[in-house]
Amino acid sequence: MLPPTPQTFETEEQVAVALASYIRHLSAKFITAYGSFSVVLSGGTLIDTLRKLVEPPYFNSIEWSKWLIFFLDERVVPLDHPDSNYKLAYDGFLSKVPIPKSNIYPIKEGLSPSDAADEYEQRLKQLVANNTLRISPSTGFAKFDLMLVGMGPEGHVASLFCWHFQRFEKNRWVTFITDSPKPPSERITFTFPLINSASEIAMVVTGEDAADAVKLALGRHASYGYPLPVQKVSPEERLTWFLDKPATSELRKPVFGNPVNPNRGYPRYFGSGRFNLRFNFGLGNQISVSCGSRNSFHHLHLCPLPKMATISIQKLHTEEHVAISLAKYIADLSAKSIAANGSFSVVLSGGSLIDTLRKVVEPPYVDSIDWSKWLIFFLDERVVPLDHPDSNYKLAYDGFLSKVPIPKSNIYPIKEGLSPSDAADEYEQRLKNLVANKTLKTSPITGFAKFDLILAGMGPDGHVASLFCWHFQRFEKKRWVTFITDSPKPPPPRITFTFPLINSASEIAMVVTGEDAADAVKVALGKHASYGYPLPVQKVSPEGGLTWFLDTEATSELK
Repeated sequence: MLPPTPQTFETEEQVAVALASYIRHLSAKFITAYGSFSVVLSGGTLIDTLRKLVEPPYFNSIEWSKWLIFFLDERVVPLDHPDSNYKLAYDGFLSKVPIPKSNIYPIKEGLSPSDAADEYEQRLKQLVANNTLRISPSTGFAKFDLMLVGMGPEGHVASLFCWHFQRFEKNRWVTFITDSPKPPSERITFTFPLINSASEIAMVVTGEDAADAVKLALGRHASYGYPLPVQKVSPEERLTWFLDKPATSELRKPVFGNPVNPNRGYPRYFGSGRFNLRFNFGLGNQISVSCGSRNSFHHLHLCPLPKMATISIQKLHTEEHVAISLAKYIADLSAKSIAANGSFSVVLSGGSLIDTLRKVVEPPYVDSIDWSKWLIFFLDERVVPLDHPDSNYKLAYDGFLSKVPIPKSNIYPIKEGLSPSDAADEYEQRLKNLVANKTLKTSPITGFAKFDLILAGMGPDGHVASLFCWHFQRFEKKRWVTFITDSPKPPPPRITFTFPLINSASEIAMVVTGEDAADAVKVALGKHASYGYPLPVQKVSPEGGLTWFLDTEATSELK
């Protein structure tokens, strides 16, 4: 394969124009060479980006009768269903060009996901057998002339997601899934061996939602760590990226550590104790971004980089020592914040964090804190009644809030009796009202509420709040509070702060104890923490300080 070719444009409109020119050129090239042009379409925003192709001068210069149309993935729904990729492609593109209907190959309706995948694979093999499609001499799979591919915000392509075993399929041409994270859940999809047998692949990615995945796919350390599905895309001839400025916005920022010298800028342990790290980056205004393992480079002119948060890591011997250290830290911050602002806004999470607060409600800390000035919020919450055993509010009340004299009016749980969506909207609006009436501060950098302290835990899979590895919500950039309906641990419906709101905090304490979290701690704080697909916890980067409270068991995998 030739080195990947990233084409970066200022706007999505410029991407659409460049893509039209690229497709017209390839159409003429392949029709001249082979008498036809086989094109594979995907769904999503890709179809809208084809809009320039159906306008002059491109429309009139293409021999549409020689085009053959296939689908990279498809939802197992009727073809006229609003969720069908075929319908999306027909409404936005196919109905506007004179491609013969017999040259368009949608999936067969009315079959189960398994049968639909088998039928589509068999149809492709028959088209290879009758020489309608070429075959790759190196793989034995069908060789399409061009695949037009989009990428999801977490780096998926087609319907091959990070956590699906189907992305490792080596023999099938077409496979299926029944648990897509976005409805409808049942889909069929090309496998990577079939995708990578293509002559040309255009990876069309626009918008800031995809910026994190673009950074991982094309950044300096793209070849390290757990690969995104998009990083498995490697066609036989050429891969061309079409990117707008928002999609490349995270390429302007360094990964955790020093992006110029990978051997500098990482936390190093010197036994038990405490150390502080401040990362300051003084890069120039240009970076060379490696495009995969082929050592090709694409130059981006960059803005000055912001200073990152102070990271403090407290490694204590036992969980009891963590609880004592955390109590002192909270008491000190409380006094400091109340002296400066007249209040202390604290965000609580659930899990074992509440039990680790037990020393705060004991002398000498309980008597030294002005509890009347505390404001209590919740990082995430299960959408259940507040007195339900699964409620984070009930957990916090039983283990902490009932033992300290914080005024009830200063405690802000979610509103009961609402749907997950409505509960998230209501909590977000309440926070905005508290900012408007000056009860909460606002971040001058982000415009989000600025809490004095967020007390967060971390799951063994690296999740924070209710932001899990596979959820699109972890890439939310505008909402303050969002929701999920499929938590891997019951109850599934939850509301949660988003990362922009979390990272607007003055201080975040990440409290992690026990050996169950050791693997995630290793990924988050180890030498190669910046490489590969990031855990949600690695997106925690507050405006002020981030302090990790860890016991020996939680750091057992750190060398």
